[in-house]
Amino acid sequence: MKIHNRQLSFTAPILVSFIGIFTGFVMIAILVIISQHKEMLEQYQDINRNFTHNLAVNHTQSILRENDYILSRAALFLAQGNNLDETVNGDREQGLQLMMKLLALMPTVSSISLADSQGRYLRAPQVIAGSVSDSFDASTRPWFMHQAESSMFNHYTDTYTDYFTHNPTVSLYKPVISLDGKLKGTLAFHLDLVSMSFTLRTMQAPMQGEFFVVDREGKAMLHPDTSSLFKTFISPSLLAAMTGGEGSVYDEKNATWYYYYAFTNPDWLAIYKVHDSTLNNLTRHATMIVGWGFGTAAVVIILFGLYLRHASRTVLINIINAINTGDVKRAPKLEAMLSKAIKSNKERELSWVRQATIDALTNCKNRRAFDADIAALMNDHQPFALALVDIDNFKSINDTWGHLSGDIVLRNVAREGLKVMQPHGISLYRYGGEEFAVIFPETHIENSQDYLEEWRSNVANRGWREDGLVVTFSAGLGEWHMEPLEQLVTGVDEALYQAKQQGKNRILLTNAN
Repeated sequence: MKIHNRQLSFTAPILVSFIGIFTGFVMIAILVIISQHKEMLEQYQDINRNFTHNLAVNHTQSILRENDYILSRAALFLAQGNNLDETVNGDREQGLQLMMKLLALMPTVSSISLADSQGRYLRAPQVIAGSVSDSFDASTRPWFMHQAESSMFNHYTDTYTDYFTHNPTVSLYKPVISLDGKLKGTLAFHLDLVSMSFTLRTMQAPMQGEFFVVDREGKAMLHPDTSSLFKTFISPSLLAAMTGGEGSVYDEKNATWYYYYAFTNPDWLAIYKVHDSTLNNLTRHATMIVGWGFGTAAVVIILFGLYLRHASRTVLINIINAINTGDVKRAPKLEAMLSKAIKSNKERELSWVRQATIDALTNCKNRRAFDADIAALMNDHQPFALALVDIDNFKSINDTWGHLSGDIVLRNVAREGLKVMQPHGISLYRYGGEEFAVIFPETHIENSQDYLEEWRSNVANRGWREDGLVVTFSAGLGEWHMEPLEQLVTGVDEALYQAKQQGKNRILLTNAN
């Protein structure tokens, strides 16, 4: 008769324990993988938003601001005395030469138009005389101002067809108004959108996607593929969802993410388009590593469970044989081994976070970090001083020695600044283009001008690889007196402008100082 007592069985408790351990392991593995996937997706979203921000601020906005600045200065010159009338209606050859000199300063402008209030005009390059030019009426052009209008912003036209070239174009224009408020005429820059788009080809995106600039109708104003200019890329429903200054919108129909940055003037948007499948493939690759790790561990646990079940039976039999034979020397040793290995890939994620706040070219903090740091100081009412630094004649450096040399100049000017500021715990930021910003906390306000002067002297005395290259910068410095940020930046920027006017390579304080 077979006798069997379940209380002496090793199989049941081992099997129950193994099932419990394995079930718990599987649940933990699923939760970790889901959490890992979600976290990685959020990090990639932040990276794409930061790329769109940098694309808009460091590329497109810097070009637009340069054209804005030159247009304002030129309009101010033409508003003085009879300068506009003499240019258009006086010696037209001399006026054409003057406008061509102005055009040479702007590689992203294809032509310039200047018209008086009666519609008499002058265009550079010169319009060939003929039936087309004879029938041209400047007063019918979208850029012609019929009434004087005072505004802090220059004006951009919608897309229209150029009368002479018959090509779609956009114009930046401004009324020329005398000091006594009379409208003298209009100055217009006709933008070369093909030239402006060409530099987009050099932009390196963090992942596969398409980036471009559109107007509020969704038409491409700037695009790496110049044949795509003026084509519609964004639907009205998606544009309507882009209500903030910057952010992201998901197109469920096409499974596509649109990251955007909205400009104030012109009313354009910088767009970075990434398919959802691209993000999923990147996150899937990251989570698969963790998944394979958990899968391997699961196989080990199963094999270990089978081994434990077999070993427990063998141990029990050996113990019974030892009891029956009395041979304790052959009694087995009971060994239980449990091995788990979990590997983490957090180091790669940390590198992405660093790129979100550090400018890759100069190794300074970027504009986003500047906005966050200065907002924190103002919210806490912590005293500080702000300096804005602009490299002198930087456009001339790019035009003479090329953009590669321009990048080298930016990197080395920043390096000299970091050498001076970092030992004191002072942050240096790339504010935009060739412009830097420095925030001096309360403990360094008194010595802020000395630090800037040391930086300026080091840059001015530095040797360069290119023969004849001399690099200097001008700066404005002002202390915060609880005024709004816009007022502080305006004051410091005005001091910087005065430094430029007084000969450059110098540092000026704001009137508040």
